[in-house]
Amino acid sequence: MTLKNLIPMLNVSDIEASVEFYREALGFEVVSDPKALKQWRWATIRCGGTELMLSQTESGPGLSECDDPQTSTAWPSIFYFYPDDVARLYTEANDRGFQPTPLQVTIYGMREFSLRDPDGHMLSFGQDANE
Repeated sequence: MTLKNLIPMLNVSDIEASVEFYREALGFEVVSDPKALKQWRWATIRCGGTELMLSQTESGPGLSECDDPQTSTAWPSIFYFYPDDVARLYTEANDRGFQPTPLQVTIYGMREFSLRDPDGHMLSFGQDANE
C-alpha cells in the first residue's frame, strides 16, 4: 500500500470568509462543486499543486471562547507551504493588508514568513535562501 497524496482539512468558522481569504491572500481557487459550499459548508481549494479542504464547524478547534484566533498559540499545527517565489508572495500579502510576519532568513537556511487565516490557522511559507 502506498499513500498517494495528503490534503489537509481545516475547520473554519465562516466558509465564505475563509474562501475569500485564501483567494485574495494566496491565489487559491475553489475546485470542488459550488453546491457543496452552500449545502455542506465545505470546499476544496487549490493553488498550483497545493490543495486544502475547508469545512465550516460550529466551534473552532482548540480555541477557548476568550482566545483571539489571530494571536492565540492554542493551534497545534502549522501548515508549511513552499512557494516558487516567497519574496513576491510576501510582498503581495503585505500590500493587500494581510499582516504577515517579517520576511527573514532562518538559522536553518530558509527565507520565510507566516500569517494567520481568519480562524487563526498558522500558515508559513518558505523557500531555500540560496534560490
